Amino acid sequence: MDALFDMEPVQRSPAQPKKKWGGHASTKARAIVRRMLPAACSRCGGVVTDEMDWHADHQERRGEGGSDSPGNLAPAHAHCNTSDGGRIGAAITNGTKVAPAITRERRPSWW
Repeated sequence: MDALFDMEPVQRSPAQPKKKWGGHASTKARAIVRRMLPAACSRCGGVVTDEMDWHADHQERRGEGGSDSPGNLAPAHAHCNTSDGGRIGAAITNGTKVAPAITRERRPSWW
């Protein structure tokens, strides 16, 4: 079985509205993390430098109550961070899908 589908679905509590990410918040987070560079990638452990394509990563996911505080931010390779986000998104999406019931009667074709 693929490790992608071994994850438990992530459930967002109704008391936690989805926060928007990007713009000013993203710029502030990158400025905080830039001061940490060079540092280890929070996902794979490899070295992240300012010359590389990198993201400001949240140690505790924002969707699970994590904040944008400096203690919750760390550098991550762009590929490592987007790969992890894709797995989480798939777990959320696949956790909410329900297989449709088959209501059509199947009859054999005679031609």
